[in-house]
Amino acid sequence: MVTLDTDPQLLSVTPEHFAGHLEYISEHYNPISLSELYQALKAGKVPDKSVVITFDDGYADNLWNAKPLLEKYGIPATVFVTSSHVDSDREFWWDDLERLLLLSDQLPDQLELTVKGRKWNWDLSGDLGAESRRRYEIEPKSWNVTMASDPGPQHAVYRDLHRLLKPLSHEEQESILSTIAQWAGMPRTGRETHRPLNVSELKELDRGGLIEIGAHTATHTMLSMQPVGIQRTEIIRGKESLEEMLGHPVQNFSYPFGGRVDFNRKTVEIVKEAGITTACANYGLTLIGSTDPYRLPRVLVRGWDVEVFSSWMKDWFNE
Repeated sequence: MVTLDTDPQLLSVTPEHFAGHLEYISEHYNPISLSELYQALKAGKVPDKSVVITFDDGYADNLWNAKPLLEKYGIPATVFVTSSHVDSDREFWWDDLERLLLLSDQLPDQLELTVKGRKWNWDLSGDLGAESRRRYEIEPKSWNVTMASDPGPQHAVYRDLHRLLKPLSHEEQESILSTIAQWAGMPRTGRETHRPLNVSELKELDRGGLIEIGAHTATHTMLSMQPVGIQRTEIIRGKESLEEMLGHPVQNFSYPFGGRVDFNRKTVEIVKEAGITTACANYGLTLIGSTDPYRLPRVLVRGWDVEVFSSWMKDWFNE
């Protein structure tokens, strides 16, 4: 919930647009909390036109930018927090990859990495994106991964490495990012705009009852790619660490990435065993009465203005 110069994954919503979204929801829909949705599902009757707002990962801007707006409109929300990133001075790996590859003025010509035993070599010499910029009028700062062309060679490398890093363990990701940082001559310390919550901010976000804190694993690993033992550790440690920080139970959960291939049947079993009552997934669907509380679908909201947002809302509600 911040205004960014670059947003290659289209994950950011500006405070101005978010305020417009909240105002529109408050006027036309029924905003409820995730806990209220769970109780409604148990009762077999979800109120008409209900909307639940959720955030993933645990960025500090959820406190400084999102919470004041949620309070202004009296709309509840759930923030799913990756526990090991609380108090960290490093960015989440997808943000760090962007910072290291896309924001440097001068990168070495060659990048060589070994990922899962396979050697990769990228050539970043020359301005390979000049023709793309002329043809598609792509500005590097406005580039995102939905575009068919890249304004420079580092953008193609970013695409490749995002795909390669996503299924890896947290330790493997950190090792590769440290290698890239050394190669790029850049520190690992993250940007203020992209930093995670610290403990005091997490407690402040939790204070007041309007925002619920949910678990999002310990390190934000892609659960389906990990052995069952690692999945169990990620889910339980993430939940228990947050409970220790907050001093109360955490009962909601969101699968990292959350697509259908990002978690499996065993993942759901572990989530249930951990005492979690609801788990959210990014299916891109809206809720129906028979929805499994451990596979609650969500829709992704981009940085749209209120006109585009309202159009999507009407589409999701078949209005």
